[in-house]
Amino acid sequence: MTRKILLSVLFAAAVLSAAAQKPRARVEWGVIGGINIPDYTTNMDKTDVKNKLGWQAGIVTAVNLGAFAVEPQILYVRQGLRIRPHGGNEINLKSNSIDVPVLASFRLLKPVRIYAGPVFTVMNDCKQKSGGDLLDFGRVRPTLSYTVGAGVVLMRHLLIDLRYNGQFRSKHEVVLPDGSQLDKLRTYNVALSFGYLF
Repeated sequence: MTRKILLSVLFAAAVLSAAAQKPRARVEWGVIGGINIPDYTTNMDKTDVKNKLGWQAGIVTAVNLGAFAVEPQILYVRQGLRIRPHGGNEINLKSNSIDVPVLASFRLLKPVRIYAGPVFTVMNDCKQKSGGDLLDFGRVRPTLSYTVGAGVVLMRHLLIDLRYNGQFRSKHEVVLPDGSQLDKLRTYNVALSFGYLF
């Protein structure tokens, strides 16, 4: 009987010791903002596309498991372009979206972190700027895309983040506000952001 009690106590001590050594998940959060350089392209050779500098801002979170973290984020993204269809007038377009990246973050080389994951566009609208007015006309950005990148955390709170965002497939048969149509429209962008982690 004493032997069973002793073995039970030793077993419980071993379990508690293992649980104490296991890394605990920590929740992190912060704010981020920066610029993005979009690259809209089309397969129509006689259509002229001029990309405009954009920006993004939002909230970053992470469930930190040590060398690995899961990072869901919410970003407001603004992008723009000027496009001149063949034989038409130049059209000034602005795309506004709310993107939700869900990233896997690898943190083996501190303070550097490497990111990759899908990006879900949960709200998107595109506007044509005409004089002082902005006219809604539809979607341009994809609803599912991906991002890869790297970041570095300085002084435990300051985040510098560089990402490449792409889409899995082009948008087909995009109708512009003047009624002209693009067979394909593809967009990528490079985003440089600065953040503060609380």
